[in-house]
Amino acid sequence: MKKNEPFKMILRYGLDPFNGLEENLRQLETFIQESTINEVMFLLMPEERSSGHPTEALSQPWCDAIKEAQIMFAKYGVETSLNPWTTTYHAGRGRHLHDGQSFRMMIGETGADNGMSPCPLCEDWQKYLCDYFVYLAKEIEPVALWVEDDWRLHNHGGEMGYGGCFCNHCLERFAKMVGEKSVTREQVVAAVTATGEPHPWRAQWLELAWQALSEPARKLTHALKGAKPEMRIGLMSSIPDVQSIEKRDWNALMDIFTEDNEKYLIRPHMPPYTEEPPITTTPGYSRQTIALLDRDADIYPELENSPRCGPYSSTHKYSVWEMTNGILYGARGITINHFDNMGMNTYGDRGFGKALGKQRATFDALMDLKLDDRKARGVKILFHPDVAQHKRTGDTASAGGAKMYTGEDLSGLKDSGGTLQDLEANSVEWSKVFYILGISHRFTRSIEGAEGDIFAVSDQTLRCYTDDEIKKLLSQNMILDLASIEILVQRGFGHLVGVEKVSRIKLEESAYSLEEVEPSFFGEMEGGVKPRICAQRCANPIGVLDYAPGVETLSTIKGAEFDPKFPGSGLFANELGGTVYTTCYPLGTAQFYMAYFSRVRQEYWSKLLFKMGGRGQTIACGHPMHVHAHNIERGISIAATNVVYDTAEQVVIQLPAEDIKGANFQTFKNAQWVDIQPEVLIDDDVATVTFDLQIPPLETAFIIVCG
Repeated sequence: MKKNEPFKMILRYGLDPFNGLEENLRQLETFIQESTINEVMFLLMPEERSSGHPTEALSQPWCDAIKEAQIMFAKYGVETSLNPWTTTYHAGRGRHLHDGQSFRMMIGETGADNGMSPCPLCEDWQKYLCDYFVYLAKEIEPVALWVEDDWRLHNHGGEMGYGGCFCNHCLERFAKMVGEKSVTREQVVAAVTATGEPHPWRAQWLELAWQALSEPARKLTHALKGAKPEMRIGLMSSIPDVQSIEKRDWNALMDIFTEDNEKYLIRPHMPPYTEEPPITTTPGYSRQTIALLDRDADIYPELENSPRCGPYSSTHKYSVWEMTNGILYGARGITINHFDNMGMNTYGDRGFGKALGKQRATFDALMDLKLDDRKARGVKILFHPDVAQHKRTGDTASAGGAKMYTGEDLSGLKDSGGTLQDLEANSVEWSKVFYILGISHRFTRSIEGAEGDIFAVSDQTLRCYTDDEIKKLLSQNMILDLASIEILVQRGFGHLVGVEKVSRIKLEESAYSLEEVEPSFFGEMEGGVKPRICAQRCANPIGVLDYAPGVETLSTIKGAEFDPKFPGSGLFANELGGTVYTTCYPLGTAQFYMAYFSRVRQEYWSKLLFKMGGRGQTIACGHPMHVHAHNIERGISIAATNVVYDTAEQVVIQLPAEDIKGANFQTFKNAQWVDIQPEVLIDDDVATVTFDLQIPPLETAFIIVCG
């Protein structure tokens, strides 16, 4: 049997040649010995040590230092990769171009530039970048060169607003695309962000943005592959819904960087950069990025905690948990930022290497599961890569945009001025909800589901689909938030979701207070207690849903004196054979986390999902857990992480009874799989399986249901 590849730990590291290089190398060697890392991804002149777009002369001492490190690496089999700190440059921060760098600047939607970021279509910059990266590849001979996440048009500094590029060259090119003699920046921003049906210019602007990202990528790849054909090119990502605003087509871009016989090499964005409450720390952006890919990939998410770095930003336990999360959605390794960028070697956290080394056996053993997030169980979170092209903007006249940043009067333009940030969607909110409730789920771009599958959709995702595609979705099982309901009613599909009319009402207008769940759905509680959940702090406003006959009302919004206001949620079986769940809430607004989540809410969702069909559902009950569940060759893999600070005294999982029929169970102890005998109760085709496992905070119970 072929031995599995080890979990690949890649240290992202700036080896400063001007700050005690000999000591730096000595401490790096100690870290390699203690941590058992497999690769060092060297940063050249990162952030605080960056004075601008680097030159060969500035880089040579850094390259020489890396060569010294490579001699030491040979003793441990550690590989070298490179991450040049900049491409278009993250943000100016007071820096300036070096002598001889006459790049045309990227002009943001505000009309400003940051003094550093070039237009990606600037030929001088393209030539500079190709020459510089080829120089680095020849000097260091890395196994891979990682393109930094500043390969983008957005987030180059607040002075630019969302970003660009609105330089004269790009505006002239865009004018030709839309058949105009000339266009102004103000006109383009106003049209692209206009309210109502997307302006025809929006699709053209997104196409220009894609050209600005893809054209230099082709030139860079041609240069690098010509110089080092065996070297891989990796790409660092951002948030997919933000990428959509610049039409960053991951597959097309990675196809440029990747040979036909290679896997993609990617580093998905994995926030947070500073430790946050675990229960609300969810890797939805990483999983959405992975779900975008059409080809297999070597996935190495970012373990990032810059700029402070070390334990003041992220503790060892939290970092190990984030790395474990990566494995649970199919990562084969991790890229680690834990030390500063100023040449202080590992001084900031001398214990981190040993903390990683202790996890080596566990991480490597988990590779045996061969987890693939395309085989994750549970609810399907539906998203669309082109959501920015279809999103309807709100009242952008009050949103700021060019007028807010520059004071320009846009009142004479045909369309009101906005900001490109208005095009950002929010596709992952149901994922955040399901993580907190302990519900396994996956991300999908496909509207094709197997019998019993349940789709969940939020925000304006449904704007992306044709009427026929909407009908296809509604012939299956659907979970809709308020925005999705509004879109469907507006488009004439209200009769298929059981909603005749929908409106929004403010708390100040109706004094809604609580949501009471119907006992006919929830069951009777001890002593006649009513199952209730806070409503007034979930969102403001919320939706008033006028349900059609045939809708089963699951909960009702009431006032403080229990006076009924309007339905809170309902379930409807439509004429297409689909079952549709509707809720009055927009997700993630107001004090959503404080108000929405509770024991009642968790039990409510468990009952709902099994009532809707239950196929593949895998849900943790009782103690708050994050759950990842996958179908694997051996059966079902379940990972339940304790995300609160109390120890879980047992692990309770609900899943379809048919999924455990005749099964055996194993759990993971000391990097080995051992048999375990849980308590199993079956009620109405739902199995409640209780494992006698005590799980401390931020640790994970790994379970296999052996089919």
